[in-house]
Amino acid sequence: MDYLTLAVLSALWGTSFLLIKIAAGGLTPAAFAFGRVAVAASALAALSLVMGWRWPHDGRTWVYLLAMAAIGQAAPILALGAAAKLTTSGDLALMMGAAPAATMLCARAFGMGEVWSWRAAFGLAVGLAGVGLAVGAPVDATLYPQATLGRALGLAAAVFYSLGALMSRAASRRIGPAMTATASLTLSAFVLLGVWLVIGGPAQAANAPLASLEALLTLGIVNTALAYLVYFRLVATAGATFAALNNYIVPFVGLVLGAVVMAEPVAWASWLGPGRRAAQNLAQRNRVPRGDR
Repeated sequence: MDYLTLAVLSALWGTSFLLIKIAAGGLTPAAFAFGRVAVAASALAALSLVMGWRWPHDGRTWVYLLAMAAIGQAAPILALGAAAKLTTSGDLALMMGAAPAATMLCARAFGMGEVWSWRAAFGLAVGLAGVGLAVGAPVDATLYPQATLGRALGLAAAVFYSLGALMSRAASRRIGPAMTATASLTLSAFVLLGVWLVIGGPAQAANAPLASLEALLTLGIVNTALAYLVYFRLVATAGATFAALNNYIVPFVGLVLGAVVMAEPVAWASWLGPGRRAAQNLAQRNRVPRGDR
């Protein structure tokens, strides 16, 4: 069942980068991030009323959720909104391939992982090599003169997502995956609303094209609200490291959609990056950090 859930999650997030590219094209990064999260939070809040989910009552849980929301949702979604203006949707998907390696490193740094075996170390090295190939892949400088910065922002988003994944396990155990998604996205919406208001976003968003708004709506409901429900369920049942394996599938989906739908150029090295990260998956197979069991 966990593998089926992983496949569904990979499809949801693999198709999201195409929508990110379309939505962010007519919006500022802050407007995009706030709009995406606000739509998702509203959908989940309405669902919580229908389903009768119980919201947290203790302040400690809310403080933890706020930290998780800021680090694991608001920051990476804002970074992706900015990156989408600088590089291709395929590049955004490729950069998410760094998440498994980042999850391993972060878990180890915070004492949530077991002592690494040679196989785990080899897997990490292969994964990082794949990321290096993706980051260094040639790009048409006339179309994307700031692609390197866009890729760097995509990598930053992957690291933030990894930290959020590790933090979400404890919250999911305490209040359940559904409420973890609902409460954290609601808090993320308020965080991003503040960012959006500070930089004068409302006036800029008034002239957003219809295509961007339609993509944002789809992204918020399907690729964020639904995807986070699936994601937190998977983290709760299988752990953050297993859930991070979706990032071996997502780059292929994102690359293919970007090339076919958006006619984005794809360098040969871009295809090797996901291949090397798939090899990392084989090297890591059956290894589960202590904190994720």
